[in-house]
Amino acid sequence: MRAFVTGISGFVGGHLAEHLLASGDQVAGVSASGRFPDDLAELARSVRIERLDLMDVDQAELADLLRRKQPEAIYHLAAQSNPRASFDDPRGTWALNLGGTLNLLSAVKEAGLAPKPRVVIVGSGVCYGDPPPEFIPVTESCPLRPNNPYSASKAAADLLGVQMHLSDGLDVVMARPFNHAGPRQSPRYVLATLAHQVAEVEAGLKDAVEVGNLDVVRDYTDVRDVVRAYRLLAQGGKAGEIYNLGTGRGLKLTDALDRFLALATKPIAVRIDPARVRAVDLPYLVADPSKLRAAVGWEPVFPIDQTLADMLADARRRVAGG
Repeated sequence: MRAFVTGISGFVGGHLAEHLLASGDQVAGVSASGRFPDDLAELARSVRIERLDLMDVDQAELADLLRRKQPEAIYHLAAQSNPRASFDDPRGTWALNLGGTLNLLSAVKEAGLAPKPRVVIVGSGVCYGDPPPEFIPVTESCPLRPNNPYSASKAAADLLGVQMHLSDGLDVVMARPFNHAGPRQSPRYVLATLAHQVAEVEAGLKDAVEVGNLDVVRDYTDVRDVVRAYRLLAQGGKAGEIYNLGTGRGLKLTDALDRFLALATKPIAVRIDPARVRAVDLPYLVADPSKLRAAVGWEPVFPIDQTLADMLADARRRVAGG
């Protein structure tokens, strides 16, 4: 399968490129930087990556690029993906998450590829906000109640995908992944920052792990399972449909920290940092992934203990390397 990935140099993009290559696909992609980070430099041997900013793109140029690549599957990952950062730059978040999706889908329409490529739009489970009790675990029929610019813009991009499927006949499916984590994730995200801080304390660079509100419960899927689901949706999802992606099991963040501390090579002190407590936080968010499983037969493979151990091992390598 010929695959084209937006945001290919990011955390999920790198894992997706690795999975696609391992599955025998031809892979090309774009990102705002136009290059892989140093720890993914080997991917540049097998993946053609080009610099392209979806917020400031010439639609005809992007359509021409798609004609040259002739993708059979397009994975749209490019996004401002941090909910907290979206409060600092709501306009930029909307410009990329909704405007960038409009630019991509418009270019797909203009390119007029035959057969039509399957476009997998990656949304987010946080678009459901704080679900009513009757919608827990969260199904796709749960009302949308986004409480930050990130989740609102992702919900709007999903609706755009549905609209352009119905009005323009584009072959689009929407994935709504809930929280995911794994090696190489940025410390801007809670499990990654816990792993990174434990590694720093082990190395003598900090005296304690600083935390915010750890009483929340989230549905964490290993990123390596997430990218498998994306490829399965590219092959077997139904056009115009939305699919929740998660394990269906909740993880309390205090329990995640306890598991990291159990893996540590020395006793680790923990202290509350008020700056890390979010003004808007959802107490409980767990997916019902039964629609996805019925459609493509996906099941998660990586248990959470392996995910956390792999994240801590990765954090130790990064801390040791400066």
